[in-house]
Amino acid sequence: MTPLIILGGGLAGLSAAYHLKEGYTLYEKEDRPGGLCRSDPHRGFLFDRSGHLLHFKNDYARKLVHRLLKGNLITHRRSAWVYSKERYTRYPFQANTYGLPAEVIADCLFGFIEAKKRYQITPRTRYKNFEDWILRNFGRGIAAHFMLPYNEKMWTLPPRELTTEWLSPYVPRPSLEEVVLGALTDQNKPFGYNAEFFYPHRGGIEALVRALAKEAKPITTGCRAETVDWKRRLIRFANGEEAPYNYLISTLPLPEFISMLTPSLPHLERAAAELRFCSVYNINFGISRKNLSDKHWVYFPEKEFSFYRVGFPANFSPHVVSPRASSVYTEVSYSPSRPVDKLTIVDKVKEDLQRAGILKSSKEVIAEKVFDIKYAYVIYDHTYRKNVRLIHQFLQRNRIFSIGRFGGWKYSSMEDAILDGKETAEKIAKLL
Repeated sequence: MTPLIILGGGLAGLSAAYHLKEGYTLYEKEDRPGGLCRSDPHRGFLFDRSGHLLHFKNDYARKLVHRLLKGNLITHRRSAWVYSKERYTRYPFQANTYGLPAEVIADCLFGFIEAKKRYQITPRTRYKNFEDWILRNFGRGIAAHFMLPYNEKMWTLPPRELTTEWLSPYVPRPSLEEVVLGALTDQNKPFGYNAEFFYPHRGGIEALVRALAKEAKPITTGCRAETVDWKRRLIRFANGEEAPYNYLISTLPLPEFISMLTPSLPHLERAAAELRFCSVYNINFGISRKNLSDKHWVYFPEKEFSFYRVGFPANFSPHVVSPRASSVYTEVSYSPSRPVDKLTIVDKVKEDLQRAGILKSSKEVIAEKVFDIKYAYVIYDHTYRKNVRLIHQFLQRNRIFSIGRFGGWKYSSMEDAILDGKETAEKIAKLL
């Protein structure tokens, strides 16, 4: 019996393998590892699956990535913006309303001041939902002009249906002084966890995967698990092969993994069926013009634009575009509650890029690459905690560790996935 099997060769699975060193077999259903952290060449361009940038809070993860990439890493100071009211303002919106129409600035300032007077926020403050958190922390002006429309657009549902468990450290909370200063001046103060980010000089984000996979062998690719017999501890693959295990690490999306379990478990299947997520239609364009933008990425809160975010990979690294060219990625969220017409969305995105002044004409587009990302964001609704806890408690009792962004079913970063793999490997090493 194999002491340990790892299902899924994304960052979390690769990290677990890397930190275990031996005693495992890793299976990946695609023809190469990486999960969403892959980069595809196409007509002289290199397209990631949406924006994948490295941010570090943890010193170990920072040192590991730098060691793996051996100098193939560029450090950037973030240049992120918001496009609304037909103009650009700095990110985060709540600290940078300078340049917006005077009535919008007044709404945001007076609303923020009113919220500060009305609500006494402490670490113990309990919120009804994410919308309540927004209104109490930022006031009605910032809520109306950015926070509510942007988040509804990205999550595909009203913020009142979300809890606040996922927030820290992702949404900056500026002070009154910072909000006032950002209304009166073009301040360039860094806010938030991603004020600095890193990206590979060559190879796209997959350069990190390749460096990690090189030290995390053996990896069996093109091998898709179909069923997991949790009583007999036996995995059956689509090619007819079987593999027994003593412990199992899964990075597969939690709803899909639960559907693979045999004997079936109706109470877990019901819990998994309630897990919600939104998908992203990631549309990438190669553009026949250099210097498409001087920004890294831009947020679009207004419903008139199909995408919620647009990024410019050539500003991450010059080696992801062909000479004398640029590229742009766009992200369109969708879900059963807010579907997208995949037959018309590419043309709509081109039109919206022109309306925003990013493209001069659709004739500038010389390459297109679309990634339909089914699992993009885990939704923290009001049934989230109960269902995720129920599922993970059962899995751990049966020697199954479900980790990573979608195995753990959480809002997390690439750094978090690496640390998930490390921590799980350390736990299992003590059990083997």
